[in-house]
Amino acid sequence: MQRAFQSAKLGNITLKNRFFRSATHDYFANEDGSISERQLDIIEELAQHRVGTIITAITTVRADGISIENQNRLDDDKYIESTRKMCDIAHSYGSKVFVQLAHGGARSLLEAESMIYSPTSVQLNDDVFTQEMSKSDIDLIVDDFVKAAQRAKLADADGIQLHAAHGYLLSQFISPITNKRTDEYGGSALNRFRIVEEIIKRIVSEVDIPVIIKLNSNLIRGNHFIEDENETFLADVVEMVKEAKSLGCLAVELSGTGFQQLAQISHPYFIHQAIEVKKQVDIPIILVGGIRNTKHIQQVMDANIDFISMSRPFICEPDLLDKFKNGQFKARCILCNQCFVLPTTNGRRCVFHK
Repeated sequence: MQRAFQSAKLGNITLKNRFFRSATHDYFANEDGSISERQLDIIEELAQHRVGTIITAITTVRADGISIENQNRLDDDKYIESTRKMCDIAHSYGSKVFVQLAHGGARSLLEAESMIYSPTSVQLNDDVFTQEMSKSDIDLIVDDFVKAAQRAKLADADGIQLHAAHGYLLSQFISPITNKRTDEYGGSALNRFRIVEEIIKRIVSEVDIPVIIKLNSNLIRGNHFIEDENETFLADVVEMVKEAKSLGCLAVELSGTGFQQLAQISHPYFIHQAIEVKKQVDIPIILVGGIRNTKHIQQVMDANIDFISMSRPFICEPDLLDKFKNGQFKARCILCNQCFVLPTTNGRRCVFHK
């Protein structure tokens, strides 16, 4: 496990260790979408307790892409100041910051002021349908991702992460379940990846800020086995990761759909998918999902996977890495998923933590 605590390179960026805080929505943004004092405290607590790289809470690139209450935004220059303050705090402890950029697509809140977009029109309830995006709609979304990346750079972020997992807009394009288009943005793996390709290409060439991407490594919710549709989808993911690397993407964080249903698995949920991708694509892999003790960390390191990413364990114990370093074997987190509920009911983040 010693390797996990050693410094590492990601492109030209030197990281103080191989641990990432995976993007975690905390429900504590200011009402206008700027980063709140409580969020700054969360970042500082992580940074001062050894977390080498912090991926921010999900941050929307457009007002109509807000998908969760109290969500951070980077769709206007007015958000640069609070984002810079967050980066400065993390940097003061030697931690790096990647701003996670996303658009909710079909998961956008129904209260959104504009039309709810998705790759293919879907019915959300009895009288609400999403609008299938036109080419001009796609171009506008791509442009907004690029503008948000520019603001992240102005805020001194070390990089950005494109959130193309967990059912948000980019993930909706990637999934053959939610993308039934028959044009150049649908059908084959690379066609479904085309919107992400266009975003990466423009950010790399126009903004010159490091880009990483988050992808699902399974297709069937709650199924971590590489079989049937999951096996076919993983082959598609390999194609997409190869394309992302060729465009200048520095790393891929591999997650999956239905991770809340996988609590009883005795190994990191998607480690076998990560091993398969690593075999076929020479790109740094950041693995997230079910990593909650030092045995899991060693499994990831032994599999030659580059980085370890955790979310819920850090909500429970922001000082977890200190505890691991001092001999604690496992996180206190019991994967009860109350961190998705408590912030909106009583302002707490965890049954064990404030």
